[in-house]
Formats: sequence, C-alpha cells, structure tokens
Amino acid sequence: MSKILIIEDNEMNMKLMKDILSSQNYEVTTAQDGQQGLDIANEQEFDLILLDIQMPVVSGYDFLKLYNKKTPVIVVSACAMDNEIQKATELGCAGYIAKPIQIMDFLNTVKSAINA
Repeated sequence: MSKILIIEDNEMNMKLMKDILSSQNYEVTTAQDGQQGLDIANEQEFDLILLDIQMPVVSGYDFLKLYNKKTPVIVVSACAMDNEIQKATELGCAGYIAKPIQIMDFLNTVKSAINA
C-alpha cells in the first residue's frame, strides 16, 4: 500500500483529497501547515507528498527549499499561473495540480508520480 502525505491548511480540501485517496486504498497521513508537514516528512517515509503552496508557518515554497529527501512532491494549489508552476518546478516538485481538483486527473497524476 502506497503512503501519501497531504500538507494542506484548508480542512475541506484536506478532507476531499484524503477521502479520494483512501477510497483508492492509499495510506494517508495529513499535516495542517508546512512546519508540521516538514516534521512528519522528515520522520517517516512516504511514496508521495501532496503540498499546498499558501500555508501558515512554513509556505509550500519554503517546504520545497527545506525538504531534502527523494520522495516526489506534487503541488496542489489554486495558484496555477505559469510563473507559480515554474517556481515550484525549479524548487523540485514533480508535478502541479490546480484547485479545484478534478478527481480523475488528480488520481491519474498521483498514480503516475508513485509509479514513476
């Protein structure tokens, strides 16, 4: 079973992603801000990290700068402008999913990243 960490400060977005992934038999761990996500990501092994950009304490961009494991990180953000996507890619993210998420696209992107 693949393990996924979701780092998201919006409760509704968190619940939606968690419910979708759990229904597909992924093991899901959650963090509500970037610092909590960084702590969990450094303590445990994951197959994938889903990361919001605009969060309290440590932003998604700062998370990408500070996180140094090989786990792929996909940004899930409402900030889907080309310059935002480019900045996240330059910081090492493996993909970018725009909010509001489209369930099938979301699942296909997750599966592709885990199987890469």
